Amino acid sequence: MKTESPALRNPQAGLAIYATICASVVALLLLTNWPAYHFAIRGGPIPLYYFALPGLFIVPILFAEPATGVRFFKEPLFWWFVVYVLLGLLWLLLSQDFIEEASRQWRQRVLALYFFFTITILVSNAKPRFLALVIVGCLLIATAANWFDLMRPYRFVPEGIEGANAGRGAGFYMNANAAASFVIMGTIAALPFVPMRFRALLLIGAVLGVAPTLSRSGFIFVIVAIAGSIMLKLLNRVQAILVIAALPVLVGATVVYYDRLIVSSDSSNLEKTVDRLRWFEGEEDASSEERRWVAAHARDMFIEEPLLGHGIGATTLERLGAGPHNMYVALMAEQGVFGLALYVSLIVIMFRQGRRIARTSPTAEGQDIGRALAVYALFLAAYGMFSHNVLEEAHGMFAIAFLAAAGLRAGGASAVVQHARPLPARARWRATGAPVARLDPPI
Repeated sequence: MKTESPALRNPQAGLAIYATICASVVALLLLTNWPAYHFAIRGGPIPLYYFALPGLFIVPILFAEPATGVRFFKEPLFWWFVVYVLLGLLWLLLSQDFIEEASRQWRQRVLALYFFFTITILVSNAKPRFLALVIVGCLLIATAANWFDLMRPYRFVPEGIEGANAGRGAGFYMNANAAASFVIMGTIAALPFVPMRFRALLLIGAVLGVAPTLSRSGFIFVIVAIAGSIMLKLLNRVQAILVIAALPVLVGATVVYYDRLIVSSDSSNLEKTVDRLRWFEGEEDASSEERRWVAAHARDMFIEEPLLGHGIGATTLERLGAGPHNMYVALMAEQGVFGLALYVSLIVIMFRQGRRIARTSPTAEGQDIGRALAVYALFLAAYGMFSHNVLEEAHGMFAIAFLAAAGLRAGGASAVVQHARPLPARARWRATGAPVARLDPPI
């Protein structure tokens, strides 16, 4: 006798399989930075062709479950991104002298909203544990690529091409700071779905993944991720002790490596690397001095126009260099106090939502998802001090959407439990001996 597959017996199972496959494809593309690398180094198609995939993938989901796109209107983060786009559109009026750069920055905001909406829909219908395994796989790829790039320079970015940077590992990310930040993003996103006994190993792996990048901000993000995971109880006592015990060993290995670099720092690349490490000893280098200058310039722009700012794109004009490398002062200079409130509100929304889910979710996994959301908010608070591209990175938007979708499911489960009301005492027992309960839909 023929038996139907689970997908045929249960259309929801088929939808989940489809969404999981599509979300996995998107994750493998965005979390390895392949679209940008393929375009910049290998001469492939522009990244927007890859970025269109999430929008194409959600079309069957919206046809099968139209309510899927509507229920996210209750998600506070969705409305934050809507406001982020609309305010950017209003501030275009203040950018008359640099309308081209302002338009480019506004399109980046639209892309951020697009990523959040499409990826959240994909992930919400997919199997989050399987996607967490895909994220861990991308972390392993990034870690291996970072180390290979450090030991075998110019294999990813050939010598002579802009962006080639021997002495630091970046892999497919090309930029070492971006490579380091992804390792932390992916680690926080995957952590609540990893069994507790492996979480210390995942965090130690994050340290190993950041190490070859020699990213100063990356080392700080590692501390934020570990401290946040311990304080918000994403790690139990045993796992916390394992991580804390491993840190001195890792720091000792870094010191030994640092001493070897100093001894052998004859080449210009090694000298640059040593200068970066000396930053932790209080010494400045050309990179840190430049970033301090552009951040101070953006601060002065805010002082000139503290209410409305100078318009979006004002801090990334070519004459100002590579931008302020600081989300706070960038938004302050471009949108005044409204810009500062905008970024701070994103952090507050994620943190409060995470804490709420951690308190109310009926499952241990749901509570951990809430804690991970809160830890990611702490990471965004720190990340904003070192980058003005926080919401322009495809891998970063995937991590935010992934946690938001997981949090929405965990929060929805708690809402259902809260609305499950028992029948009055006069209700009769069924023949099975089980009490009858009524499940009222959430209001």
